[in-house]
Amino acid sequence: MDKIWYYMKHDKQKYGPYTDSEITSLIKQEILLPKDYIWMPDLSNWVKVENSIYSVYIPQENTESIEQ
Repeated sequence: MDKIWYYMKHDKQKYGPYTDSEITSLIKQEILLPKDYIWMPDLSNWVKVENSIYSVYIPQENTESIEQ
């Protein structure tokens, strides 16, 4: 069963719930950006996408700007 995720943009607005595959799709479409936050009920705090298990789905051009 998929985990249920939520995300938060810089405006502090929260969105969700989303499945694992939906979160992955949002990242690939660059709707959810590396500096945005994700959270699920198993986590104690919000985590930046770039620091999460989903960072592998960040499009390559965005990972280059993270490293600089």
